[in-house]
Amino acid sequence: MQVKHKTTLYFLATFMLSWATSVSAQDFFQLRVEPSTLQSVPAIHSGAFGTYNGHWFFIGGRTNGLHGFQPPFAFPSNGINDKIYFTNPDLDSTWSVDVYSLPDSIREPITSSNMQFYLHNSMLYIVGGYGWKDGIQNFVTWPTLTAINLAGLLPAVKNQQPITPYFRQITDSVLAVCGAHLQMLDTTYYLVFGHRFDGYYDRSDTTGFHTQEYTHEIRKFQIADDGVNLQLKNYTAIRDTANFRRRDYNLLHLKDPFKGDGLLAYSGVFRKGIDLPYFNCIEIYPDTFIVRNDFSQTLSQYHSAVAELYDSVWWVQHHLFFGGISMYYVDTLTNSTVTDSLVPFVRTISDVARDIDMNYHEFDAGVRMPALLGTNAYFFADKNAPLIHRHFVHTNAMPQGGRIGFLTGGIESPELNISFTDPSLSSCSNKIFEVYLDKSTGIKPTALNNDVLDYYGYPNPTSSVTTIHFQLNREMTLTIELCDINGKVLQQIRNGVFDTGTHVIKVDMNSFSAGTYSIVLKSSTHRRAIKVVKK
Repeated sequence: MQVKHKTTLYFLATFMLSWATSVSAQDFFQLRVEPSTLQSVPAIHSGAFGTYNGHWFFIGGRTNGLHGFQPPFAFPSNGINDKIYFTNPDLDSTWSVDVYSLPDSIREPITSSNMQFYLHNSMLYIVGGYGWKDGIQNFVTWPTLTAINLAGLLPAVKNQQPITPYFRQITDSVLAVCGAHLQMLDTTYYLVFGHRFDGYYDRSDTTGFHTQEYTHEIRKFQIADDGVNLQLKNYTAIRDTANFRRRDYNLLHLKDPFKGDGLLAYSGVFRKGIDLPYFNCIEIYPDTFIVRNDFSQTLSQYHSAVAELYDSVWWVQHHLFFGGISMYYVDTLTNSTVTDSLVPFVRTISDVARDIDMNYHEFDAGVRMPALLGTNAYFFADKNAPLIHRHFVHTNAMPQGGRIGFLTGGIESPELNISFTDPSLSSCSNKIFEVYLDKSTGIKPTALNNDVLDYYGYPNPTSSVTTIHFQLNREMTLTIELCDINGKVLQQIRNGVFDTGTHVIKVDMNSFSAGTYSIVLKSSTHRRAIKVVKK
């Protein structure tokens, strides 16, 4: 099936990014995000995607919005993507085929959600994923590795020929993972973090509808593939129960001038014993890993559309995060960093820059996505964008006003905390945006100050008492106040000098009526606010 049509969207956003070795940057670039005229791209999120032979491919994932949290209604069957799509962006044309001609053992895993995948030459490997199994009438995390020959599949889809010959599969329990990532360093595959989730999805872990087990591991193996037979070889695993308990995060490439090629895991969810995200990142190399507790990623904690750029003059790599879900966002009116422990959908566009001295700097773009977009969305690098170190758009080689790529798909939410009201009101975005790089000088982006880290309240919502937590990188004089939704101060909680380190303060809300409040932390240079819901 071929689809081709065009309409026009109206949105323009620009923001400034720094391209130097510190927050006192010398050279700057303007990133421009504009609506695309492309209209044939399918609306999908949380599936396998990539570029092959000038075509974007989409396999698996979801076509509805947020999956929902109440069994048995979460992950409804009408939201399964049961088609394989190939889009040629130059022609604005898409070809598709449904997957019902495939055996169930192959069809069901490749129509799951949050699977792991990697494209090696023309062979796409899909690992795990969470989806429905007809044979047991329940959800499982698939213990499968499916190899898909895109060199044969692409012309078969275009010509409406049988697709079954281009699929092969093996099973192994170590592959039963979802919410992770699959990447390759040298000839070794890295299946990084994630969890195994079997049964109906439920927000609570005590209802008995499911079992869940985080891998706490980086699983390493090679794939022996002669075109007929598949086999895992040289399997090993690195285990860390303190740092590797995370899923639904971003895993990007890392080019270290001293250690060479690596991987960089940002944030993710959830901490043990508390439904809040991580803020640190983890560097992964072939012979070691490094937990970077000296950095706190404030503006993005969940899997989102991301782009990788590299400045070869200053030896700085940039990871750009487009929207998504975050516990922090910057209020455009007050320019203060707002903390929402409910971890909402956000419109933030941010940049994390890693300099030659291996220090991390986070920048707020200052402008936003046009809506609450970006969660589980896709970024496709432009085919003409120059690359460096295989994976990064080379900013120094980009022409003035050149296009670096496209943003497609993902979840669009009508409100910040839709997961606590009505997730069915969210949708899969059909909006397409193009991202351009305009070279400019003299305007600096906003660097986030990390003197106050890890500021949150828990439990939230609360029926009586919540406890606020924060960490200071230096001694500071702070005022902490409880305010109503309009900003009126209801109670001063603390006022004084706080030492460097971690602070834990109980806030008694028994005397206040049900509703939404803010706990505001203020200093001469900071203003951070937590939204707290009193039940």
